[in-house]
Amino acid sequence: MRRTMRTWLAGAGVILLSGCASQATPPVAELFDCQALNRAVASAETGFADIKGRLETTRLTRTWQTDTQAFHDACVITSARRPDHYLCFGPLANDDPRSALLKGGEAVAQCLGEGWQSRRTSADRIAFTREGQAPVVTLETFLNDRGRRMGTLGVYQNARDAEPRPGGS
Repeated sequence: MRRTMRTWLAGAGVILLSGCASQATPPVAELFDCQALNRAVASAETGFADIKGRLETTRLTRTWQTDTQAFHDACVITSARRPDHYLCFGPLANDDPRSALLKGGEAVAQCLGEGWQSRRTSADRIAFTREGQAPVVTLETFLNDRGRRMGTLGVYQNARDAEPRPGGS
């Protein structure tokens, strides 16, 4: 009886371990909806006109809802201190800043495909550009108020607008 129980427990351990291994981090392309990201990039040329939805205006900003959701269904087109740009916010799977930015950057690169170059512009930010093309894609990471690693995915009409603003806005 004891030997049978040990054999069963050992077998269960192997099954549990193999189950854990098969539930490793999902492929990096699953972090973003690549089709939506590429649609946002293509629409940058027209000021995102073809993906803008309902407009909401406040004293400080204009924000358009959009059905083009590239990251956690939390994307909008907005303008305040910059011309219209596409922004998405959401949690990243890894709380380590370097790993989160690396994995997120790999996923964005896979979505964008050939011809894009990435450049790390700060410890928490990567910019993606194409030679001779205006749209710029950025990925930034930050800690939210609960200490969770979050990401901001942005699509800008040109490189000047994609530059970080003083004071983080």
